[in-house]
Amino acid sequence: MMVKHGKNVEVFGDVKFGKNVWVGSNIKIYGPCRIGDNVYVGDNSVIGFPERGELKRLRRKKSLAGKGLVEIGSNSTIRTGCIIYSNVRLAGNVELGHNVLIRENVTVDSNSLVGSYVVVDSNCRIGSKVSIQTGVYISAYTTIEDKAFLGPYCLLLNDKYMKQKPYRLKGPLIGRGASIGGNSVIMPRVVVGEGAVVGAGSVVTRNVEPKTVVVGVPARKVADVPKGWRIR
Repeated sequence: MMVKHGKNVEVFGDVKFGKNVWVGSNIKIYGPCRIGDNVYVGDNSVIGFPERGELKRLRRKKSLAGKGLVEIGSNSTIRTGCIIYSNVRLAGNVELGHNVLIRENVTVDSNSLVGSYVVVDSNCRIGSKVSIQTGVYISAYTTIEDKAFLGPYCLLLNDKYMKQKPYRLKGPLIGRGASIGGNSVIMPRVVVGEGAVVGAGSVVTRNVEPKTVVVGVPARKVADVPKGWRIR
């Protein structure tokens, strides 16, 4: 194990580092946590922050080391100002931009990119080779399948009635290789099919069929995806 670190690094509980890990300054890491080989953690980041219920319990115990394991896979990059809650798994070669927030019970599979200022709420699954651009908001209970693309400042919502009546929260499902244009809104429980394309600025209120193109407010089908396009 070899860890290079800056100033003011605090480690709480059971934390294990792989080889050639670089940890910047003003870092807090809450165990249990496993950090793989060749991982970079930028300045002013927090890893393993306790979720709400656990935080209250841990405060009474006067210890902030919790139970939810955080795993950071090898060759991952966590840039400055990121906050990762407990019980999060980042697979290998995951790249986070600056000031990313990832809440508890989230999985990000290998070779995915999560851009700067993205918020991923709790209980989400993000597949492999996913590209999430700057400023995207992903609500709790959302699934994003492999090779999907989310343009800047998309909103993926999970509360149809905005707390006005009882409703079981459920976010969208973004299918494998689907592309969502910037500033689009995907409403709760909507399924965007495999390889579908949503034009920028659209509001998607209904399911989108695989390999179709939808645009507008509300979004409507305007075409099929061109035959020359393929999921990459």
